[in-house]
Amino acid sequence: MMKYPKILVAAMLLVGGMAANAETKTIRIGLANTLNVKRSDVPVVISLKDIPFNVVDAVVKDGDREVPSQIDDLDRNLRNDELAFVIDVEAKGKKTLTVELYSDKQTERNYPRRTYGDMIVRDFKTKKKNKFPGYIHSLSAPEGVDVFHLLHHHGADFESELVAYRVYFDERQTYDLYGKYNKQLELQTSQFYPDDEQLAAGYGDDVLWAGQTVGLGALRGWDGQKPTMVSPVKSRGQRMVASGPVRTIVELTDEGWQLGGQTFNLRQNVIIYAGHRDCEVQVYQDTPAEGVQFATGVINLNEKMYSDHKGLVGDWGGNWPNGAKDSIAGKPKIVVGLAVNVPEKYVISEPANQKDQFLYTLGMKGSDRLTYNMAFTCDKETFGFKDAKEWFAWMKQWKKELDNPVRVTVEW
Repeated sequence: MMKYPKILVAAMLLVGGMAANAETKTIRIGLANTLNVKRSDVPVVISLKDIPFNVVDAVVKDGDREVPSQIDDLDRNLRNDELAFVIDVEAKGKKTLTVELYSDKQTERNYPRRTYGDMIVRDFKTKKKNKFPGYIHSLSAPEGVDVFHLLHHHGADFESELVAYRVYFDERQTYDLYGKYNKQLELQTSQFYPDDEQLAAGYGDDVLWAGQTVGLGALRGWDGQKPTMVSPVKSRGQRMVASGPVRTIVELTDEGWQLGGQTFNLRQNVIIYAGHRDCEVQVYQDTPAEGVQFATGVINLNEKMYSDHKGLVGDWGGNWPNGAKDSIAGKPKIVVGLAVNVPEKYVISEPANQKDQFLYTLGMKGSDRLTYNMAFTCDKETFGFKDAKEWFAWMKQWKKELDNPVRVTVEW
């Protein structure tokens, strides 16, 4: 019989005890596409809150193929809340996936990164606009503090392979748009400001001037006659909840927003998934407030627009990303297509009195949350749309798919 030193025996017993305490659970996920069209990169999100242990690792299998996934702690309580992945489903197709959930880390999973996001603080030493080193996870400040100029690219930025966005850290909370020539991630190296060498190599750049409008999909208040900025507030904040590989989530918080005669806290999760040009915006009213109305939509590009008058609105046209500066310099306009879809159950009205933007007013209607989606394209894209007709056709199909999500069933 082989004898081991006492210290080694104790270590073996400790490791054995740790392994014995590890918990696992297998679940089966059924997917059903009700539409007669193939769906690519379908987001699937599974709540982990009913799992009796904290899920630290997971393996998603489609037959013998491992599907890249990620696990996110949304509320910073050190217990993971959701498992997310994207997957293709054939027209009228069905799939059954198996998922192994673990309470401990099994192995390091280096899935290809297909989304990315960050927040960066400016400094006075760095001279190149794509070399700032001060990465942070979150920031909040009282209203009146100029965080807009404190943060590099003026707020959090985030991207998929198709498009990139940044969201301004001020009362506008406007989304600035970064169009791409090629399907690739760029923000980690361009920091939203590509240099001449990167531009020559085919990097994208800023493509929209929003001014004081909603631009694309910014959430504003509604005072009964016009949209209002997200002000006054006690404080506002931004946080990187997750940064890939499958999805990136940016949290926006507005504490003590005074709107419609009430004061409440609002939180938004802005989510971009791998393979998507659209973002999902989840809006939560974290404190009670009755009958408060909001507004969102798209800037008027003064060329062509489409609305189904049921929550979908978009337009197509040219603009100068740097406004009058580009116009004076004689630079060509960049053509963009914009789209917002608000589920009809949240829509209150479609105001006709806003000449510089196309809006819907919306409300939570007895709930504590609402959602909507926004998307864009531009004529930089080698993989995009050639005219308004193609863009509006995509918008209608996009709405159809949003209204008819792939059905997800979970067998525990």
